[in-house]
Amino acid sequence: MKLNNFLTSGLVFDEGEHKIQSRYSMVNISFVLSSFALLYAAFHNLISNDVALAYAELGIVLFNIFSTFILRIDRKYFETITTVLCLEYLIFFNLLILFHVPSELKHIWIFTYPIVLLYFTDKHGFYWISAFLATMFIVNFQPFIPTYYSLFQISYLSLDLIIISIIIQLYRNKIDEYEETIRIQNNELENFSNLLQAEVDQKTRELLVMNQNLEIQVEQKVNELLKKDRIILSQSRHAAMGEMISMIAHQWRQPLSNITLGISNLKINSMLREIEPSEVLKKLETISDTILYLSETIDDFQSFFEPNKKKESIEVDKIIKRALSFSMPKAQAYHIEISLTCSDDIVINTHANELVQVLINLINNAIDANIITQAKNALIEIEVEYYKDDKYLLIIVKDYAGGVDEEIKEKIFEPYFSTKGKNGTGIGLYMSKMIIESHIGGKIDFLNQYEGATFRVQIPLT
Repeated sequence: MKLNNFLTSGLVFDEGEHKIQSRYSMVNISFVLSSFALLYAAFHNLISNDVALAYAELGIVLFNIFSTFILRIDRKYFETITTVLCLEYLIFFNLLILFHVPSELKHIWIFTYPIVLLYFTDKHGFYWISAFLATMFIVNFQPFIPTYYSLFQISYLSLDLIIISIIIQLYRNKIDEYEETIRIQNNELENFSNLLQAEVDQKTRELLVMNQNLEIQVEQKVNELLKKDRIILSQSRHAAMGEMISMIAHQWRQPLSNITLGISNLKINSMLREIEPSEVLKKLETISDTILYLSETIDDFQSFFEPNKKKESIEVDKIIKRALSFSMPKAQAYHIEISLTCSDDIVINTHANELVQVLINLINNAIDANIITQAKNALIEIEVEYYKDDKYLLIIVKDYAGGVDEEIKEKIFEPYFSTKGKNGTGIGLYMSKMIIESHIGGKIDFLNQYEGATFRVQIPLT
């Protein structure tokens, strides 16, 4: 980059100024090479005690340095500098002919003079070549200083210079043709680039419009899905509330019967006057305990539906037992055994009420499966164990009621899909999956094994 900056004299050229730029480079190269040659000659002449000639050559070197500096000031000095340079070469080469013999081979420098063709445009270079050839003959014929070159040698050198000049001119013409071709190709490439850029801009605008339309469509779909989820959530809560009310009614039915029976016994015995005061107190305590149980059932019902979104640290066995307190009466009514294998010291930090709802759904599904299939082994097993290097807690709910048909096992987590007919809502397992994966950050899946269905709930411990 620094070399290119030196050759162009530190000037900036436009795309259409390749010719003048190349001429600047040729002039600067001529100055550099001639300066090296002159320094070498000056050093040789100093050794040979030709001090005057050495000083003259050093003076020309200083002139070259000054000229390169002038070229960097303004472009208007270019023609002047090249004219002085050509004049300098003309004088120098004529001095070679005048004071040196051909056997010293210094005349070889004369063949570099046609390079001036590259300094100028059109016919100016040929004027300098013609002037140089003319001065060679004039120097040879002048009567003041004897020369060592014969007319034949001057003619031979002139013929060589003409041939070299023609070759250089042809070379320059080829360079100009190539530069013109490159310029045309650059223009075509620029036009193609502009056309391509216009097409890209057009496609970009079209893409922006498509993206805007797509964003609107995505936003509409997202709103529809959110609305759908809200509807499903509302339906799920209503369905869960209905199922919970059914469970509470089932839980209350026997205690209320006991209260009614106890009160009837008290009335009958009181009418017959066959009851002791201690017996009355005992009956009243029994009725009081039953009413307290009913009150606790209401409390459990209220806490379950409380919208508690904060996580809490709680023992896993308490969560499972809370779910069992709602499902156990129904299981007992149909003589279905439920076993629990869980350590009482496993504590997790999670949304307890939502996890209870998931477990109630899984346990009730297992109970319904046993009722529908009238399974001989009416047993539901709940197990809790650590999973994946103790990073997850695995809650397993499995039954022995025949499992899930292969044809529908891919659909059981889809909304509104149910195998219970009119008695099912089809949103229990869908909501369970949404709660576990979206709210709790875990995973729920199932598989058929042991002649039944096994549901597995993964709860992250961190």
